[in-house]
Amino acid sequence: MSINLINILRKSFSDKSYADISQHVGISPESTKNGLKAIIPNILAAILFNNTLNSSSEPTWWNALDGEYPYSDDEFVQTENISNTTFLVKGREVVSGMFRTNHDELVSSVSSVAGIQKEKAAGLIEVGVPIIAGHLKNWMKRKNWKFTDLIENLNENKAIITGVVPSNIPKTAFSEDNKPKDNFSETIKTEIPTTKVTKKKKNNGLVWFAGLVVLVLILWYFMGSKSCSRSMHNDDLLVPEMTQAIDSPKLYEKPVDGTYYAYEMKPEVVLKTK
Repeated sequence: MSINLINILRKSFSDKSYADISQHVGISPESTKNGLKAIIPNILAAILFNNTLNSSSEPTWWNALDGEYPYSDDEFVQTENISNTTFLVKGREVVSGMFRTNHDELVSSVSSVAGIQKEKAAGLIEVGVPIIAGHLKNWMKRKNWKFTDLIENLNENKAIITGVVPSNIPKTAFSEDNKPKDNFSETIKTEIPTTKVTKKKKNNGLVWFAGLVVLVLILWYFMGSKSCSRSMHNDDLLVPEMTQAIDSPKLYEKPVDGTYYAYEMKPEVVLKTK
């Protein structure tokens, strides 16, 4: 009889495991249990339908957690490192490798099954997927399984696996037609969207400078014109204490005796008024 990895992985979580993970994510142990129950078959389905018996190879992320999820003979999953930054970074690499085409659907499914918000479901996936993948790899080492043995087992249990994959996750995401060309070996590094390079317009600085110069010249012209206009269009110049207008601009001065004098540019031409 073929080994049912779904049951094996579900039994690998102890009460302490659920408590540690629930505390990390911020949900109840019961919600954690239900959410992980939905995640496990999706992990196996992702591995199965991205590899075949004739072309199965370890994906790049398969060894990503070796340093953060070391080998252990423990029958239960390890939760000691789930709060470490390096574990979470490597874990995201695993999540991206498995679910880069249907992550949103998985989040919705876990949210519905566990009865939690999508934000919490995403957090449970972020920590649950690498824990399950790391424990599966350790279990395979204890059984002396190679990656091809895993694919063979998953193919034998294909009907069981697809039968428990949540209904809201499209099966086309786990089909041979949707298999990545790289045989599922790419990691999160290749999933980073290509940054669009925007060409900078040339001579923008020159255009702004030229416009500024033109503006300064216009302001200078109008201010200078106004100033000249003010100095050249004095209609009437009155000598202090006089009501008689003087036809042309003159200079005035007031001697000590109180007499006003108005004279033109040459001081020898004097008009005395009093």
